[in-house]
Amino acid sequence: MTLLLLFLLASLDGALCGCRTCLGRCPLILKKRHYIIGVLRGVLAAQVVSAFSLLCLLAVVAFSRNPHLLRADLEQAAGRMLFVFIPYAALVLVNIALRVIPSVDIRSATSVFFLGPLTGVRPFVIIAGVVAGIWRAQLRETVFLGLFVLFLMLSVEYALDFYCARLQQRQIHSLV
Repeated sequence: MTLLLLFLLASLDGALCGCRTCLGRCPLILKKRHYIIGVLRGVLAAQVVSAFSLLCLLAVVAFSRNPHLLRADLEQAAGRMLFVFIPYAALVLVNIALRVIPSVDIRSATSVFFLGPLTGVRPFVIIAGVVAGIWRAQLRETVFLGLFVLFLMLSVEYALDFYCARLQQRQIHSLV
């Protein structure tokens, strides 16, 4: 269950990263399709990272001297990570839900006071979550996997941003 929650949180993070990296980058007037593709691109990136992380996790468990102890240590670390990630995700989702209210003032306030700062602290939240998970880990493999996943999750937004910048350049050149 813990692994499923982390997977769902990674998917949500990927969707939001995909949306965030394509905002303001499209020279087209009708942008809804562009934003939907950006969200799907982010989800796909998160799925690739999650699948790669799962393959590495399975490989480490397969070659472990004590796979039962490693599995227990990984589950405890993942549970500790959720104590950081779930409140952050809930705060983000509540602020996105508030944007449904048809008020320009509320939409602006959620962007300026919450979603903008929450985007800024995202890397620190991911670092804090992984550190909280691996801080009391008993095995080096757990620490290694936690740091590996940390690197992968932090690289998702940067990779999407790089891709969207190149995509924007191609779209502008095709219009000019």
